[in-house]
Amino acid sequence: METLVKNLILKIKEARLENIILASLLVYVTVHLPEEGLLGFPAWAEMRWGIPNYTTSKWLMHNVYFISVLVAGYFIYRRNRQRFLPLGLGIVIWGFSNSLVHIGCSLIWLEYSPGLFTGLIWLLLFVLARRRVREMGEASRGLMRRATLIGLPLYWGVPMALFINIDKMLGV
Repeated sequence: METLVKNLILKIKEARLENIILASLLVYVTVHLPEEGLLGFPAWAEMRWGIPNYTTSKWLMHNVYFISVLVAGYFIYRRNRQRFLPLGLGIVIWGFSNSLVHIGCSLIWLEYSPGLFTGLIWLLLFVLARRRVREMGEASRGLMRRATLIGLPLYWGVPMALFINIDKMLGV
């Protein structure tokens, strides 16, 4: 068992950047959403953030917007990994910023914020991605800056603008 754990840790440390980017997206879809959904994020967000009538169906629909934009960004990145690397790294940065929200809320209210556990996974993925980018040399600082300036408005702003405006149009 000890050898298995050591091998797993070694594999994680040696992960390629493209795999870290994909892992960030997969963690969202396969682990984060079930964690939030099963552990009551909509009710928690309604209580703590004051989002009125934040039902599970509304939360699911909002996540469809996030998934759509993240997956679109991922496929653009995959078309030309070098040229569109900031779009790929933006996914990792989006996950990292999501983790900061859950960690921050847990610390502020001294309670579990549904999504915290996967937030810790995104924190690890961000550290690994940052390490890989740093290994790229001089351009790493500019690359992370571009990824942040592209990724945060694209992966946070666009979905939020969509669901705020569509919710208003639908009267929900």
